[in-house]
Order: sequence, then C-alpha cells, then structure tokens
Amino acid sequence: MKRLIAVMLLVLLTLPASVALSEAEWTYEIPLSAVLSEYTILVNRNHKLESDYIPGNMVSAEVRKVSSTVIELDAVVAAALQDMFDTAAKVTEYLYRVEDSDGSWVYTAFSDPDGMQLVLKSGYRSYSSQYTIYNNYLARNGGVDDGISSPPGSSEHQTGLAADVLSVDYNNTHQYMNSSNYGTPEAQWMEENAAAFGFIIRYPEDKEDITQVPYEPWHLRYVGREIAGYIKRTGLTLEEFTVEWQAALDAFLMDGGNVQAQLLWESTMAPAAVTTTVLDVYGDDGDPEVSLSMW
Repeated sequence: MKRLIAVMLLVLLTLPASVALSEAEWTYEIPLSAVLSEYTILVNRNHKLESDYIPGNMVSAEVRKVSSTVIELDAVVAAALQDMFDTAAKVTEYLYRVEDSDGSWVYTAFSDPDGMQLVLKSGYRSYSSQYTIYNNYLARNGGVDDGISSPPGSSEHQTGLAADVLSVDYNNTHQYMNSSNYGTPEAQWMEENAAAFGFIIRYPEDKEDITQVPYEPWHLRYVGREIAGYIKRTGLTLEEFTVEWQAALDAFLMDGGNVQAQLLWESTMAPAAVTTTVLDVYGDDGDPEVSLSMW
C-alpha cells in the first residue's frame, strides 16, 4: 500500500496544476485519498503480512502503559492515542451500562475527579513476537485455535496501527482480557468516542463470522477520523468497508475515472487540522459530548 501511494504521489508531482477531472466522478462518501492511504490496510487470516514486513514511522508511545516496557506505534497513531488518553482523563462523570444479576443491562454512573484512567497494554508486535504469542496460546488452550490469538502474519499489531487499551482498574484485576471488559465505563466510552480520534473497535460484537475474531472491546485500530466516523455510523467491519470502497473504486475506473487527477483535486481541498475537546454539554444519556473543532 505504501508503495502504491508513493507511486501515485510521484505521478502527481509531474502533473500540471491544470489537470482536470475526467467526466467520471468519485461519488463515494469517503475521499479517494483516504481509502488509498496506508491506514486502510486490511490484515486478517485471509490477508496476511509477510514475515519481513516492518512498518515505518514508528515511535515509542508516551501514554500510561501496563509496564515500563517500550510499546511502539505508528507516530500518527501514537499522537491520536495520546489525545484520546488526555481527553478521557477529563471525563469525570459518565453514564454506562452494567449487567444485572438477571442478565439485563442497567445504567449506572461513573464518577471520579481524576477522570477515566486508560492504560496501553499492547501496540506493535513483530512477526516473530506474534509467532511466539500464538504458539504459547495454543499450548495453553489445548492446541485449539479459537480465534482469540491471531496466527503470525494475520495480526493487526504487526502494522503498528493497532492498540490494546484497558482501564487501569481492569488491568489490575484481570489476568486475561475477555468480553467482560465491556462492562467497564472506559470500554463503553471508547466504543462511543474512539472514532473522534480516528479509531474503530476492530472486532465488534456479533461480527465474528466476518472478522474471524471474537469480540474485543479493547482492540482499537487506527483508520483516520473520516473513515472511523463512517464505520461507526454504518456499523461496518473493516472487512465490509474494504469490499465497499474497492467496489466504488472499480466502478470509478470502469467509468473512466482518473485516479491521479482525483487525488490532485482532493489535495487542493485538504481540510484544516482538527482538535478534540470534551464539552460542558451533555447528551440525552447524560454524558459529556466530544466535539471536533477546526484550528
């Protein structure tokens, strides 16, 4: 994907500024430049990374971590995660759901003057690290691959775009992560607000047949704000979104669309930077709203 983008940018640099768009129009809701970016890379059991794949632009994440061990992420992802951690720490009250003894879900209030305390458990993993993790899990699980641990090459962690994020309390009281994590206010806040920072819940509930991974409310994947917002609104998985935008691209090309000209045009329409803030405005659920503002 990075090589494709590099080639496209090289072509764009050689095009005159007067290049006009072809008659075919890019009508998909997400800009072409966004869907062709390195942040849309699809990694799963059917789309594996090579053993020598190593992402570039990696930095050490400077957020709170479960230990002093260095956790690396793509630089853009690390900055977005820092923004999310900082914003969560400002959320001192939040209405979330807990499961009652009869199996029903009821609302209860989170209240802490220190705000929500998130902690990063995992980020980038090399192919060899994932190989070790996967085989150790199989040994612990009686040799059964139940989808919880991804085989080497099929783990998003190898991209540097994925992060496992928990609450400090959950990390301190649970040896292993499981779906009970959803019962924490932090997990529900992330599900509601992660898209504002460019993240999606990569493995949502009731989509295991598509992702081939059980529900993981802690696993965040960076795709950028435009795409994250679209995926949240539509309820798509990254697999479904990929099929959708690739079909749109195929139709665009079949109609005579010019990718280079479209990208050049979009580059002249680049939006201003966006910041995220927690407002003193509360929604119908009683929770503070997160606002995106231009600067």
